[in-house]
Amino acid sequence: MTFNRQPSIIQYLLLGKPQITLPVSLSAITGYLLYIREFSWDWLPSIAGVFLMAFASSAINQVQDARIDALMPRTRHRPIPSGKVKPMHALLIAILSGTAGFTLLWFCCPPGLPAWLGLITLACYILVYTPLKRITAFAVLPGALVGALPPVIGYTAAGGLITNTDILLVACFFFVGQIPHFWLIMLKYDKEYQAAGLPTLLQLFSMNQVRSMTMVWVAATAMTGILLPITGVVRSGITTALVLMITLLLLVSLRKWLTQQSIMKPGRAFMNINLYYLGMMVLLITDSLISR
Repeated sequence: MTFNRQPSIIQYLLLGKPQITLPVSLSAITGYLLYIREFSWDWLPSIAGVFLMAFASSAINQVQDARIDALMPRTRHRPIPSGKVKPMHALLIAILSGTAGFTLLWFCCPPGLPAWLGLITLACYILVYTPLKRITAFAVLPGALVGALPPVIGYTAAGGLITNTDILLVACFFFVGQIPHFWLIMLKYDKEYQAAGLPTLLQLFSMNQVRSMTMVWVAATAMTGILLPITGVVRSGITTALVLMITLLLLVSLRKWLTQQSIMKPGRAFMNINLYYLGMMVLLITDSLISR
């Protein structure tokens, strides 16, 4: 592997996997606004802290996965396997980013609970999920905690209690939705995963079994989404109607997966569940701002 002498700023930014880091930050904003229920720029320092810690997690993950990434067409062009950024440089950037993020959360959000939750999230990603995915296709189960904690960090950074029912229900929604999200990625790139030596669902189950398992988790995601207006987390009648509408659209978009004769298209299903996630975050933010 050869390295460029002067990698561009873009390559350093790509260490943070913006397609992951930005949604993580948005979910933290969702939790923050869920507590204060009004627009305020006070969220900026704490969300910046979440962003920096998520950036650090992704950069360390790319150092850990550099050898595997080099074996898969979809990841071989990442900064480290492509030779554009040295692993030590990536690790240094991750340490600086993580330290800055932890510091922001510590000093901006006393008594420090959001900072510790950020550290736990980072540890789960690089010490639990990343090593475990080399061993089992079910690494997503503990790994889903990584997607569930950012809204809790945002909520507690705003002053909310970690034991509040509203934020626990939102965290549950994000936790459940992570499982079909990761499994659909695994299905889409099954051959690449197997070529890189990573375990996949299709090594353990038939296609029909995988179809059924995935649909069960998609349905569970939809049900936890509907629980939010039922339990009063979503309060506005308009946003409640929109939550029900996009949940129905998600289920309808995947209805063909219920028939064995249909051809599975995990790429399209992956896009649909991501759009559902984005839509739910936007609706939760909107509801927080228009209803108190």
